[in-house]
Amino acid sequence: MTYRDDRDADRARIEALEAELAAAQRKIEELEGKRSLALAAIGKTSLIGTGGRPKAPWYGAPLRLELAHIFDGEYPRDELETLIDLIRGITREPGRAELLKSSITWSAGTNPKATGPFTVVTVSVRDRRTSLLVTDSLGQLAGGLYGGLGGGLGGGAIMVPIIAFLSMPALIPVAVGTWLGGVFLGTRAIFKRAARRRQDALEHLFTALVEEISRRLAKATEKPQGEP
Repeated sequence: MTYRDDRDADRARIEALEAELAAAQRKIEELEGKRSLALAAIGKTSLIGTGGRPKAPWYGAPLRLELAHIFDGEYPRDELETLIDLIRGITREPGRAELLKSSITWSAGTNPKATGPFTVVTVSVRDRRTSLLVTDSLGQLAGGLYGGLGGGLGGGAIMVPIIAFLSMPALIPVAVGTWLGGVFLGTRAIFKRAARRRQDALEHLFTALVEEISRRLAKATEKPQGEP
């Protein structure tokens, strides 16, 4: 095989890699669109996610998850503490609870330097309504993945494509760009999967709280047996 044949073969491999990256990017954008359509409202005052695309779309998922609902009727203030037991049972951790006269706030006892979850639940009762807010922050998770995995492979292993194309110096910039693009897309896919698991867990907790609060409010409005 001649030098020209080697160069043509290397160029063909680079073009194939670029085509694969472009196809992967299109697939990611398509999945993002389907995921956005799947984020539906639960009742007219409920919201899943952040209501649209993340503030920094290149991350691949929102950096903050938020679910909220407002119920007609006041949850019994003297029973608010029972919701903390429900939260602890679902999350399987004691967390930190703050109980006030007309509201409760429960926070996951996660180390601030860890990647989460950083779940916070707030239930407040006022003006004949009960408000539920459940949130989680993914900033630490994104920082850990993009800074650790992306930085390690993208920066620390950058010599891999350079060494591979030492015989073709003109192709080194393309090889490096392809390498970095692959590392970024891989890290992005990992973050999206992790974010989806966190959202699923948050939705599970949110749904359980909605059902419990709705059940208790419905019970409070039931008429005593025999009352006309």
